[in-house]
Amino acid sequence: MVTATNSTEPPPVLLTEREGPIMIARLNRPERMNALGGGLSQALNEAWLDFREDPELKVLILTGVGDRAFCAGADLRQNDERARALGADSGGALIADGNRTLTSPDFRGKNIGLFKPVIAAINGWCLAGGCEMAMGCDLRIIESHARMGLPEVKRGMGAKCTTHKLHFLTNLSTGLDLDWTGNPVDAERAVEIGLANEVVPTGKSVERALEIARAMCERGARYMEYHEERIFQGLGTPIEYALAMDERYPPHLEEGYREGLERSLGSSLPGWDVQ
Repeated sequence: MVTATNSTEPPPVLLTEREGPIMIARLNRPERMNALGGGLSQALNEAWLDFREDPELKVLILTGVGDRAFCAGADLRQNDERARALGADSGGALIADGNRTLTSPDFRGKNIGLFKPVIAAINGWCLAGGCEMAMGCDLRIIESHARMGLPEVKRGMGAKCTTHKLHFLTNLSTGLDLDWTGNPVDAERAVEIGLANEVVPTGKSVERALEIARAMCERGARYMEYHEERIFQGLGTPIEYALAMDERYPPHLEEGYREGLERSLGSSLPGWDVQ
């Protein structure tokens, strides 16, 4: 059920609903292209932590309200208004200081230990921090009219979160092209270079993400977490270390492994010892 709202209060900036073991989170600032302002970043962090801590939830789908934008990144108008209210120098210094000193859960940086699958249903413009947030997801389903990009360089700014993942998803030269030009790519190009996984018609990204999520929920949850955890921990490490990490937790010693084999074979495995 979608989060209830009180008609006398402004609508929540993040709408969440559950479909069994699947959580759907919708950025709800369509009038601002779902930009990360108005408390949205904090609401997202809380939702990600709720998803991580709930053993009944297996997959998260992240999308935006409306058909114009998934997320346009930081709310520059809000930042500008804040700086004007404080005085340009004081406002700029305060924002910069916050960027330097704030330590908080940040899904884009994968620093909250979230190893459950997350799918981005990209339903429109996906720019700057919004693009980095999508790159922080595990899979990206993009609608045919959507665009992805990192335009910070055009503003004299730098993309700061998850930018390194761009070069893993694509390749070094393609990543540098996107970083340095700041030009967005269309949906077909995003899939071609590895920035997205699949193109779907306009309005169909959540539907397709749900199809994938339901299939994932039929798999062993601990196995999915194990695979993602080991992949991220093994990135950039020598192969011998990555292989050694695989042995720290052998999932095949758990009862879930036997259950998975039984489902695959369609029968029980008498006498098969998983201990």
